[in-house]
Amino acid sequence: MNLIKNEWQKLFLRKSSWIMQLVLILMVFFMALLLFFVNKSMSTTERPTESPLGVTQYTNASGQPISEDQYNEMVDQGSEKAKQVQRTVLSPKESVAALKMQKKAVTDTQTKKEIQRQIDYYQVYADKGKTPKESASSPSGAEFFGNLAQEASIATILVVIVASTIVASEFSGGTIKLLLTRPYSRSQVLASKLIVCILYAIISSIVLFASSLLFSFMLGGGSYSLPISPETGGLNAFEMALKLTGTNFVLMLTFLSIAFLFSSVVRSQALAVGVGIGALFSGNIISAFLPLAIAKYDWLKWLIFNLFQLNSLALGNEIAGGLAMWQVILTLFAYIIVILGFTFYIFKKRDVALS
Repeated sequence: MNLIKNEWQKLFLRKSSWIMQLVLILMVFFMALLLFFVNKSMSTTERPTESPLGVTQYTNASGQPISEDQYNEMVDQGSEKAKQVQRTVLSPKESVAALKMQKKAVTDTQTKKEIQRQIDYYQVYADKGKTPKESASSPSGAEFFGNLAQEASIATILVVIVASTIVASEFSGGTIKLLLTRPYSRSQVLASKLIVCILYAIISSIVLFASSLLFSFMLGGGSYSLPISPETGGLNAFEMALKLTGTNFVLMLTFLSIAFLFSSVVRSQALAVGVGIGALFSGNIISAFLPLAIAKYDWLKWLIFNLFQLNSLALGNEIAGGLAMWQVILTLFAYIIVILGFTFYIFKKRDVALS
């Protein structure tokens, strides 16, 4: 406990630790401010219109229902029949009934899941007697908060910086030898630093959550207690924000463990930060190209780079390989355990006399 307290004090005695949290708050604020001025600009040039959101039903000139694909085909062919088609936006209750029929007609598992999320979305509105609205303006305050201001990656970068420097700074500053002369094992010293990094990740997550909520009120619009998108099902803004906070925290731990490994291996503090942030960005770039390879070699879906799409999965998108969220989270924790195990092994064997 004394080691953890000591590491905690050392971390927050550095101004950079506080400045990074301030940067996170300012990034969220400026994102909200940008969207605020976008909304204001649209309201002065043209009044943003809100239209009812629901399943669109297509009916031909004979009064027979047709599918959206059939309607689009008519439009593509320039058929005069397309002009005679009537489009009706169904109420939430009618949308639920129509979607249930669609779900019965499909066999693809992923499509069924997507339809079920839409059913969950409209069912909440039907139960509460509300009608969802689709706005032409930028995201509402509820959507801004539910997506954590799209600044989750910034919070992760801050954690990576701390994890990259917490051990490397001891080597670059020449204090590692003094630290290891204390009556604690190397494992205890390293574990205390790891715990402090995790605590910093928790603080960053709380700051991101709180600032996203606070600055979302600048935008207004949208209900915080009603579902925010058919893609995310029946989750409201608070539930979506909590879910995204949880998945992003798992990603924080993953990148933290990678950065912590490099911090324990290299002696240069600047190099440790560079490698840590490089791993964060290169991982996201590689994951964008993986779907092509996974389509040919299915086992590649378990690569850590593919699992970096966890936040995207939380937002209702599918990731390559069709992995479920619980599979991604469990596999990431397996990677974390392996990486940290390797980190402790290297640190225990490392010759600090050469530092």
